[in-house]
Amino acid sequence: MLPTLAEVLALPEVQRGDPAVLAGAGRLHRAIRWVHVAELADIAPLLQGDELLLNTGILLPSTDRGLREYVAGLAEVGLAGLAIELGRRYTDRLPDALVEAAEEHDLTLIAFRRETSFVAVTQAVHQIVVNAQMTELQASEEAHRAFTRLTLGRARPQQVVDLVAEMADRPVVFENLVHHVIAYNTAGRDHDAVIGDWERRSRSARMLGPDGRGAVDVGPEPGRFGRLVLLTDGTDEQVTPRQRMLLERGATALAMGRLIDRDAQNLELQAHRTLLTELAAGVDVPHLAARLTSLGLRWKGRHVTGMVVRLAGPGDADELRGVASDLLDELRVRRTSGLVGPVDDERVVALLAHPPGAADTVTDRVVERLARTGARLVVGVGSAVDDVAGSGGSVREALVVADSAAPTDPPRAVRLYDLRLRGLLHLLRHDPRVQQYVERELGTLLAHDARTGEQLTTTLAAYCRTGGNKVRTAELCHISRPALYARLQRIGHVVDIDLADPENVLALHVALLAREVMGQPTPK
Repeated sequence: MLPTLAEVLALPEVQRGDPAVLAGAGRLHRAIRWVHVAELADIAPLLQGDELLLNTGILLPSTDRGLREYVAGLAEVGLAGLAIELGRRYTDRLPDALVEAAEEHDLTLIAFRRETSFVAVTQAVHQIVVNAQMTELQASEEAHRAFTRLTLGRARPQQVVDLVAEMADRPVVFENLVHHVIAYNTAGRDHDAVIGDWERRSRSARMLGPDGRGAVDVGPEPGRFGRLVLLTDGTDEQVTPRQRMLLERGATALAMGRLIDRDAQNLELQAHRTLLTELAAGVDVPHLAARLTSLGLRWKGRHVTGMVVRLAGPGDADELRGVASDLLDELRVRRTSGLVGPVDDERVVALLAHPPGAADTVTDRVVERLARTGARLVVGVGSAVDDVAGSGGSVREALVVADSAAPTDPPRAVRLYDLRLRGLLHLLRHDPRVQQYVERELGTLLAHDARTGEQLTTTLAAYCRTGGNKVRTAELCHISRPALYARLQRIGHVVDIDLADPENVLALHVALLAREVMGQPTPK
């Protein structure tokens, strides 16, 4: 950190001159970049700004007008302070015109009331400045290495934000172009003070410090896709050069990560995924309402509903991301506020905000869009809740529905009350007694199919699904009715059961459903 004018005045080498601040006392917080000793009256064009100028006044103009022009020139180039030693030209006090001009231009004017060693002053200040510059270089090199490691390691946005916040010791927020929070780190501050009412505060720009340097765009124009914001502790606190450097390093790392992973919605889906995964796992999420708002979920005055989309068959990461992107696009087209994110290799979770009573309408429209993709999907929908505190329960209910529901063509929204027996079996699927029941009812038939290569279990499943309708079963199995009768007779013989008894068929059907919800579907 460069020394401020106040810190320079406190140095022993300066104090020996008995300094007195005659004007610009409110500018003592200004940083000093260098110290010059110059008696020339026309020195202003040779300065660069942020310097402290020392002289004895022997060559200053002799007229009031000349002194005013001298001060105006120094203020115009951005001089930080002017210090004049009394005793050579001015014995007791500096001219009133000089003091008035300095006050008018808000230029700090200092009088040394005792003889001062300008050499000692410049040496002391320059040592501090050089040491500060070396410290900044070392910090810049350290930041360069740290952010390079993150970039090469394909770090997620949250890791980049964490590093910036740690090194800057200030809260940092990464937001997208519509001021929704993608990632944030409070640096130990209060969560609500950092991301509470974020969108409004971000648009007001009051938290960026008086110089407005507390934010850096992420991504080059016209491909800018976000902003990295460092929060100061107050409106009067300036962002330091080192903090600005860290923001720029972080923005570069985020942009490089975007180039490495060109999925246009990846950042937003990742941010959504983190919170949705916590809700799905039943984790007690702290500051849930603030986090939902910061991610763009407009839930106030609305109900929220969990939705889970599951791939009905073998899929891959690209297909799952495609489902998530389609779902996010549909929400935007419908202007529906929601969060979307894959939570594992086969499921996408969404949390939708909607007017009270509109859950079915909103979810059905979303499913219509997904059905047009042609993918085999299962869509589970949780109960609508009127408080975000219950959003986790709605998401977990949707997970149960999606995991236990059978795929349909085309896909349709399935709710807990649609599951009936299948939903009950899903909840009991880990119970050893249910597993023993499945093995007791079907074990012999499954062993027979494994040994002979027949598909009697498939035939039995079709027979149960049709409610014992033999004509429909023969059509599903693509065999003649006499062939079906022969198969049913063999099934009854293998399992030693009378398939003419509806109760026996029901028992086998329950076992088949239980086996299916355990993740062992019967081949079609």
